[in-house]
Amino acid sequence: MEDQTLQNYLCRYFQSNGAEILNQSANKIQVQLTEALDQELINRPFYWQYIKKTGAYGEPMTLTFLTDRDKEENEKGEHLHFGSPRLHQIFQSARQKGKWTLLYENSRKNQHPSPLFPWLVVNVKYSFVSHQRKDYIASYGLQLIHGQFVEHMMDRLHSKKLHAMIPDHSFPMASLIQVQSGLLRIKRKVEQALASHSEEWAHKAERRMQEELSILEAYFRSSSYSEEEYEREKQAIISRYHPHIQVDIVNSGLFYLSQSAL
Repeated sequence: MEDQTLQNYLCRYFQSNGAEILNQSANKIQVQLTEALDQELINRPFYWQYIKKTGAYGEPMTLTFLTDRDKEENEKGEHLHFGSPRLHQIFQSARQKGKWTLLYENSRKNQHPSPLFPWLVVNVKYSFVSHQRKDYIASYGLQLIHGQFVEHMMDRLHSKKLHAMIPDHSFPMASLIQVQSGLLRIKRKVEQALASHSEEWAHKAERRMQEELSILEAYFRSSSYSEEEYEREKQAIISRYHPHIQVDIVNSGLFYLSQSAL
C-alpha cells in the first residue's frame, strides 16, 4: 500500500505541475518534465543558460521512477523510496509551491446542474527517528458536510479528473464543517494512529542507546578522557539513538468531488 500511495502522490505532483505521465505500471512511472520542473529537479544549469543565450529550444528530460525495490531487477530507472534524496527533493518542491490547493472534479456526462461536495484532504508524513529512520506517507480525507473520514485518500483521487476551475454545470456545496475544525479532527486521527503504533522500534533504540552508553562509561573509567569529553560523547550518543517521532503535513487542500461519500 505504501508503494501505491507513493506512486499516486508522484502522479498528482507531476500532473499538477504540468508534466506528462508517459507510462505507468504497478511499480514504475515515466514522466516527461516541463522546462520549469527540469530546472528545479535536474542539476544542469549550464544547459539552460546555453539555451537562453542561443535562443534554442530546450528539451526537458524524461525520468523513470521505480517504486518497488523487489520488482526492479530488470527495470531501468531511479528507485524512489521514503528517505531517498530525490523524493526529499520532490517533497521540498511541493512545499515551496504551496501546501494548500483547491481543485474541482470534472466528471459530468450530462448538462444538468450537479453538486460538488467538499473534501478536506491532508497528506501526512510520519518519521520514526533514532539511529535509523523510517518515513511513510498517510493520506486522509474528511467530508466537510457529514464528516465521513477516509484513509488512503490519494488512492481514491487517483482516477479522478481534477481542475483548478469549477466545471460547467457544477456548483460547489457549502461546508458545514469549517476547515480548521476539520484539521483538528484529522489531528486526532493522527494521534490515535500514533498511539496504536507498535513501540518495539523505540524499545530497540533505547536498548541500543543504553548499550552504547555503558561501553562509553567503561571506556571513560579506564582512559584519560576528561569529564567534558565524556559528556560530549554521551550527548552525541543520546542524540543519535534517542527515539522520537516527527509528523509533518506534506500538503493539503480542499477537493470538490461529485461523490458525497467514498
